[in-house]
Amino acid sequence: MEQPKKPVGRPRVETYLDPEWSKIIIESGRQGKHITDFLIKLGISWETHYELLKRNKKYSETVATYQKFCENYWYQIGLDAMNKNGGVGFNSRMWSLVMRNKFKDNWRDEKSVDVTTQGEKIKEDNPIQIEIIRKQVDNGEI
Repeated sequence: MEQPKKPVGRPRVETYLDPEWSKIIIESGRQGKHITDFLIKLGISWETHYELLKRNKKYSETVATYQKFCENYWYQIGLDAMNKNGGVGFNSRMWSLVMRNKFKDNWRDEKSVDVTTQGEKIKEDNPIQIEIIRKQVDNGEI
């Protein structure tokens, strides 16, 4: 009786993550490098990267770890610069801009205004009524 053939080649990328890839991704984070650094080293496109994030749990967990290391790297740069010479020469605006743009989930200047009318949000078909109330003083003038 003939034995069934074993699959040859590497496992499909959805279920397997080369341990070397994990090392490359994490090291890029430790050095504060952009995602493109490890994409180039791994030889994958942005499209493949996004597909892997959706389909490969190990890959998405590794990229999440990369993000933590990368954020910590840039946070530490700011902290060290603020503590050096009392922060003299530290461009806090530039550092803040980098943090807000590079780590949008955790660093953002958020200004939200909730404008409502009697508990309902304002819509185009919900006209706003403004009532002007005049304060009258004793002599009848405002």
